[in-house]
Formats: sequence, structure tokens, C-alpha cells
Amino acid sequence: MEIDSDELAWLIQGYLDQRLSDEEFEALQAFLRESSEARSQYSDMARLDAGLSDAGLGDESNVAAFPTSSGKRNLNGWAVAAAVAVVMAFLTPLALLRRPSVEEPLGPQMAEVSGVAVITAEAGAVWENEDFVTGMALEPGPIILKEGLAQIDFFGGTSISLSGPAKLELVNGDTAILHAGILKADVPPAARGFEIRAVDVVLEDLGTSFGLSVGGSNEADLIVFDGEVRATGLDGSPMLFFGSDSALFDSGKVIRQSADKIGNFPDITDVIAGSGSREEARYAAWRESSLDRRRDPRLIAYYDFENLTAATRRLRNKALHGEGLELDGGIVGARVASGRWGRKTSLDFRAEGDRVRFNIPGEWEALTFYAWVRVDALDRQLNSLFLTDHFDANEIHWQLSRSGHMHFATSPMGAVDIPEHNRRFFSEEFWDPSMSGQWLLLAVSAEKGVGKVKSYVNGKPIEIVNGTQTHKPLQAMRIGKADLGNWSEPIWEQTIRTLNGRIDEFAIYSVALSPEEIAQIYEDGRP
Repeated sequence: MEIDSDELAWLIQGYLDQRLSDEEFEALQAFLRESSEARSQYSDMARLDAGLSDAGLGDESNVAAFPTSSGKRNLNGWAVAAAVAVVMAFLTPLALLRRPSVEEPLGPQMAEVSGVAVITAEAGAVWENEDFVTGMALEPGPIILKEGLAQIDFFGGTSISLSGPAKLELVNGDTAILHAGILKADVPPAARGFEIRAVDVVLEDLGTSFGLSVGGSNEADLIVFDGEVRATGLDGSPMLFFGSDSALFDSGKVIRQSADKIGNFPDITDVIAGSGSREEARYAAWRESSLDRRRDPRLIAYYDFENLTAATRRLRNKALHGEGLELDGGIVGARVASGRWGRKTSLDFRAEGDRVRFNIPGEWEALTFYAWVRVDALDRQLNSLFLTDHFDANEIHWQLSRSGHMHFATSPMGAVDIPEHNRRFFSEEFWDPSMSGQWLLLAVSAEKGVGKVKSYVNGKPIEIVNGTQTHKPLQAMRIGKADLGNWSEPIWEQTIRTLNGRIDEFAIYSVALSPEEIAQIYEDGRP
């Protein structure tokens, strides 16, 4: 088979970029099926692609061209390392590429979720770990609920309501240890075999609901509401308990007792009912802080995403000073969805066309951006938070990498000579798949000068750990035409950076907010 090396290079890069049509994909398969030279070229390009990606380089710092015979197709040299992990595992001299299914990851595999359970509801919950929030995946280890109620769903299927003060140790998706406190467990048939240990007794649920209470001494009380539970003490002899049965666990012994000795156990409906009142209180507190915030004269623009409907096509700028309605955003494609609270609206970004379009003229020696974002997945090598069209001189780019880093970039030369001039700042990795669906406050501030870029997650600074030309000064910055959640005019064709998630608040300041101010914004708005 005669090989057109330019066309082959274009097809290979297109496969790595996830943008081949079915016909082009078949053409690439034919090359690889019939030519060892083609397979060798694919292997070299894929390794280079993956190596550059692993080195932390992005397509704004390294560009190489693969021209066709017509000279019309220019592609970035590293692109997205799409399908490399899948293809390299199967590519042998006799193997063919396969197109991944819709459900199959298209890029390098993301870190596996290490959690074993998730917080699904809270009512007045105060955790020892202040970072715990509804929607958070919990890893193995002890969790301490100082007060209030919480619902925790284990990945194995069991759901428990926990009443504080309580200490629960998570072992895996089907096992836990109650050291102190009160819980009620609901175990569906699919989760039969769930085990919970207390005071040297192993309790195995055989498909039921039960309550367990551990006091300050080496004693625990059990009541079975329905179904069947098997309790095994230190003597190794199991005892069965059925609906309305009760037991005392005393220093590893299992003793039957009357159910009337058992106190109240929190029901999951109690948690849900209580979480509603807490949610209303948090939402009301945020609304009050939002009304105060929009009066800040340092605001360039402020978008609260309130009262959106399916017919809403304009995202209103609510800042009381500045350009007012001139800075309204145009909603393109993005759908209205629920926000941090049930009564709050957000915009859901999913399809390649979803975005909010802005035109924000001006030049500033300092900027701060913050957004409340629910990241569902990081599908692209780079995922847009707020990107200016193209990348002209001193314009800014704010985005997330596939590996969970926050990126901020600006260049005094724009796209003219990116490797030499682009100031890019990469934060430490902060996101992994276990955080999918959680609402996060993401923020970045930048000032004219050297080393004045700071990134924040949930009100706390995170380190800048890498980048390019970070030793060179930033100049005054511009925005102009820009997208929230997308990139309308990429530097390179077919570059897709659609955010997969939701945003329900966004603000731009003309100053670098202090860490204390960022922390207060988080406290005012946390779910």
C-alpha cells in the first residue's frame, strides 16, 4: 500500500485529538492494517503525544505542524492524548485501532475513585473535618460528626442515618465500625452482607433495617426494625435477630433484651426534612451576602444566575457600579438546572456549543475571577472556565486540566510566539473523580508584575506548582470577547474545551482580592 505520509500524520493526529469522522477513522485503520511503516509512525506520534501530556505541557505552550500535501491543515503537536491509553494497550503489528464506545474514557485514565461512601444529606451537621460537605465521597477511615444528622450512602448500597455526636469508621463499601453514637441502617437486598462492628461484636445484615447505639462504656444496643440480622460476639457463636427483636452488646457478648429499653433512632426522613430547613437558611444567607456584594465598586461584573428559566437568553450583570447591562452575557445552548440549593438556578454546560458569551472591554493591572462550579467530569485535556476569544496580547485564559489542575495564562504577545512569551501558572492538583458533582468555589487573582498569581479552592489558597515563563512579569490584562464554559475562537482548529458541569455564580473584580476576602466569599456561599 502506497503511503501518503502527510495524510497519515494528519489522520493519526486527528485520532489523538478525538475528531476523526467515520470515513477518516476507517482510512487510518486501513493504513495500520496494511503497513508496518504506518504502525511505526503511529507508535512514535502516540508516545510523543502522551509524553508531552505527562510533562504538563498544553497546547498554548507547544505547537507543531503536520501539513498535508495541500498545506491547509495545521495541528497542535501534542493535542489531547485521546485514546492513547486504550489504543497502546492493543496496538501490535497485527492489531487495529478501535473506536471507543460512548461510555468508554477517551483519554488517559483518570484516577480511580478511592471513596467508599458519600454524604447525601445533612441536617445541622457539624463535622470535625470542616471540609466535609453534601456530595463528598468519603475515603476509608474514621469520620466524626460532632452534632446534627447526616445521611451516608455506602457504595455497596447500604444507606445509614447518623446522629451526632458520633464516630464511625469506614472500612470499605460494605463494612463500617461504630465507635460511638447512634445510627439507623437501611440495607436493600442488593447490599445483603453489609457488616457493622461495635464493641467487639460483628453485625451482619441479611437484608433489613436496624438501629445501633454505642454509648460511652463498652456497651451497645441493637434493635431490628424488619428483616434479619446476625450478631457474632467474641465466642464466635452467631445469634439471629428478626423484626422487633433487640439485643445488648456488652464487652463482646450478645444478650437478648426487651425492645422497650431502646431509645429513638434517627430516620433518613429526619435527615431529609432537616436538610430542607438548613438548605433554606443557607440559601437565605447567601442571598443577603449577594445583595451586599453587588454594591462593591471594585466589581467589573457580577452574575448571580438567579431566577433563570428555559426562555432566559441573557445572563444579567448585577454589579451596581460600572457598565451595567452592557456587560450582560448571552446564553448559548446551556440549559437551566438546579444550583447549590434547590431554589437556586444554574447553567448546565454539556454540549460542544454550550457557553455564555461576553464582551468586556477595558484594561486592568489586577483581576480576580471567582465562580461556583460543579465539575461533573474533566473530559478535555483543558476544560474552560473563562476563555477570551483566540488569545490576543494580554488577554487571559482560565481553565482546568484533565488531571485536576487550575490553569491561568496571559501573554504580552498573544498567540504570536506562545512558547517564548506565554505566562502560564499551573496550580497543584486539587480535583479527582470522587469530587464529581460537588459544588466548589474556584478563584484566581493576578496582578501586574512577577509572581502575583494566586489560585483558590473553597476559600483556601492552593500552590502554583508549575508553568511557563512564570519568572517574567505580567502586564496590564484585557478580556474583550470571551466565553464562560467554552472557547469560541480557538487558536487551533477543532480545539474543544467545553466544560462538563454547572456554574451558578460568577464575578470579576478589578483588584486582586485578599485571601481573607476569598475565604469570606466561600463562607457566605458554601452549600
